[in-house]
Amino acid sequence: MRILALDQASRITGWAIFDGGELIEYGAIDASRYSDLGDRLYTLRNSVKNIITEFKIDKVILEDIFLDE
Repeated sequence: MRILALDQASRITGWAIFDGGELIEYGAIDASRYSDLGDRLYTLRNSVKNIITEFKIDKVILEDIFLDE
């Protein structure tokens, strides 16, 4: 099973992909250049969609803490 793990930041979102429990890829989605929350979330959505498609993700897991200053 391939899992995409995401933290819940709206400016720079870290991600990691695990395949059978083994880390195979990781990175960050940087949407901090946008001051508007809608633009940041749109960028995040498109980036996550691309990762899911490219790596054939089976399950997406979100970190359970959200704090945005």
